Amino acid sequence: MEIEVNISLTKGDRMSGPVLASFDTNRCVIPKKLRFRVLLLSLLMTTVYWQSTKAQGQTYAKTKYPIVMVPGAFAFDNVLGVVDYWFGITDELRQQGAEVYVTSLSSSNSNIRRGEELLEDIRQIRALTGARKVNLIAHSQGGTAARYVASLQPDWIESVNCVTCMNEGTEFADNLYAFLNRNKFVKFVVNVTLSTVFSALDIFSYSPKDGSYNSPGRGIQIAEDLIKAAGTQSLNEFNRKFPEALSALSCSAQNNGREYRGIGGEQAVNNVSYSSWGGTLNTTNRFDPIDNILVPIVKLFSPRSRIWDGLVRSCGHPLGTLVEGFYPINHFDAINQTFGLVESGINIPNLYSMTANRLKNAGH
Repeated sequence: MEIEVNISLTKGDRMSGPVLASFDTNRCVIPKKLRFRVLLLSLLMTTVYWQSTKAQGQTYAKTKYPIVMVPGAFAFDNVLGVVDYWFGITDELRQQGAEVYVTSLSSSNSNIRRGEELLEDIRQIRALTGARKVNLIAHSQGGTAARYVASLQPDWIESVNCVTCMNEGTEFADNLYAFLNRNKFVKFVVNVTLSTVFSALDIFSYSPKDGSYNSPGRGIQIAEDLIKAAGTQSLNEFNRKFPEALSALSCSAQNNGREYRGIGGEQAVNNVSYSSWGGTLNTTNRFDPIDNILVPIVKLFSPRSRIWDGLVRSCGHPLGTLVEGFYPINHFDAINQTFGLVESGINIPNLYSMTANRLKNAGH
């Protein structure tokens, strides 16, 4: 079977009149005079497509102001040039046009002290870049440091973006601290062991860099300071002093985390934009050593019947605009650990790229 198609050429073409092209069910027969034009058009369309895709990739995450990454506990930058805290995330952001700076705060210290450290880091990054403001992307306890700086120096901060942040503390820290205080020898062993680990992380992540800024060394770390700082009482006190953009519905109003409605807070305070996202699963990948070792330990000291992410109640995630509160991720997946072993089908670096793109589209 053949189908005849009349292709009319424009007046400026060298050929005039209709041209007959015949197509059958097995092959396409195009007159020789048209083949070059069809080939040229196909090449042109392919080139335009790839160039537009490439251009979009180079600017998709290109925000107006630099992005500063704010880590939680275990707050290393890059250990011995091998393990990134933000595994694969900052690479993805930079590939898509973002200007990214990674900070490394104390692994175990008070929320106020970590906030002061971040304040000094941002002071140096602003001087380094000449940028008037920065966008903060914070994880876990990094949220309190970011909120502290945004409250004290709102003219330095364009936005605060919280990822599985510990805005209302974790009951795990409360119960662990109570247990250790009842067992003094165990407390001594745990404190010495974890303090050594935290201090080593600070030492071994001091020299390697993830980007063109490197936070100064934070010195000896004391694990007990982290356990107290992450507790619900400590965060309650912090929130009374720095209430900006907190969820309109606290954990206590959601049956202490047995319920989770995903309610955000004020979108902007003192010209600082606030947003957040998080998850509701405690384990996601059976091959992940964190899911198999750390999460079960946390569960031993955590109340049952909580909607949580393996460390923090999900009701404590929202800050400002809650972009998404129910991702199938846990607390550690949120930074793509361990080495990207997360729920199948979830691309964590892409979630950060989407965050940067939202900031870009909002003029941040």
